[in-house]
Amino acid sequence: MFTQARVANIVRLTTLCLAGCAALTNTAWGQVRKLHTRDETRLSQVQVADYLKRSDIIFIPVGAVETNGIMPSDRDYVYPLGVAMAMADEMDALYMPGLPWSYPGTTMIAEATVNISPTQGLEFLRATALSLLKQGFRRQVYISMSQGPAPLTVGTLVREFYDTEHVPILYIEMDTYLPKLKLPADARSKLMYGTHHIAGRIIDIPCKGDYAEGMALPSGPVPENTGLAGLQKLGYSGSLTLGSWQPDVMAHGGGREPALPANPEEREEWGKQGEAQLRAVVKQMHLHEAMEDLKKHDEYTNQILMKKFGKLVPQSH
Repeated sequence: MFTQARVANIVRLTTLCLAGCAALTNTAWGQVRKLHTRDETRLSQVQVADYLKRSDIIFIPVGAVETNGIMPSDRDYVYPLGVAMAMADEMDALYMPGLPWSYPGTTMIAEATVNISPTQGLEFLRATALSLLKQGFRRQVYISMSQGPAPLTVGTLVREFYDTEHVPILYIEMDTYLPKLKLPADARSKLMYGTHHIAGRIIDIPCKGDYAEGMALPSGPVPENTGLAGLQKLGYSGSLTLGSWQPDVMAHGGGREPALPANPEEREEWGKQGEAQLRAVVKQMHLHEAMEDLKKHDEYTNQILMKKFGKLVPQSH
């Protein structure tokens, strides 16, 4: 038989034990490694879970691997990758690699081009977006830059994701957004070098003398596609309007000798200048306000629209 005094003693010991365990747990959880990178795929489970306690924002670049003449074949992926990294820094947020090789469009005739269809890219991104949502990343921002066909894939993703999952994820197509900032030419003149510099890929851009003179040009005469030229003159062209292929593997990103840095030292300097331009551009994009508005749009969708029209819209998977 337990006496009243003994029971009281057991209760006190149990309480002290539980308090000690809680203190140990809290101390251990407090010792989370500081973010050594903002790349979500390189962080530990504990770091990601700790981040999600304070934010649900992640930036995902989408680009292409395709012929760009003598420039890096993944140039149109490193553009949005660098932007995503700068945005993550600005927002104290995370980014992840995304889709490096979306539909290339006109360049599928080249050996350097990785070709998947818009449908295949869409399915990959849809699965990624669903996974991120389940993980806790509700505010997802997809980015493309210097990749004309990207809206075929990413634009479809954000529209369908909202309709089926009832969650607004954002797509920023930098080529259409940048003109809205009305930047002077010298404020974005080195952005390619800046995105490669922040991504640690500045060495991929060639310097003068790395290629023989004339190698950036087509190897011979290229017959003119008069039909396509006529359609372009009339305004009937573009990746979302008309199908076409490049007539030569050097025609995309080539066709002329590019202005290259004289040496690795100048390339590095151009990279630093470009990164400063990139960070200045990102600061003008009002991302803090945009992310708050994205959250409000999500709440409105689910607290008002779904209650009003939920029986009519597609249901989440």
